[in-house]
Amino acid sequence: MHKEVEVRFDEDAYKEYGELQELVATGKSSKKKPTYEQLLSSINSAIKNLKANPYYGDLIPRKFISKGVFQRYGTDKLLRVELVGYWRLLYTLIGEDVKIIAFILECMGHGRYDKLFGYRGK
Repeated sequence: MHKEVEVRFDEDAYKEYGELQELVATGKSSKKKPTYEQLLSSINSAIKNLKANPYYGDLIPRKFISKGVFQRYGTDKLLRVELVGYWRLLYTLIGEDVKIIAFILECMGHGRYDKLFGYRGK
């Protein structure tokens, strides 16, 4: 049996997504790469891929999930989708009998992602 996949946003993530849509709609330009249009397009593509396959992203190993990260998101089952310009989309999966919910937690730049999970540069 094939379960329906629904994509939902965390309240803060949805607010940021809406702000990004507004920036694109009003023609604002980004001073850095990626452009707002590129980032929005990449997020929309990721959402489309999550609807087709909720396991599209990469599972973040538990050894990189600190207690602070666990408390922030309320789960240790985090998945990551790589976006344009080294941005990351974090999500978790919530299973039900009839459908799977891909719950988007946050979208962040690479530097913030590395700091959150304790990755160090070379």
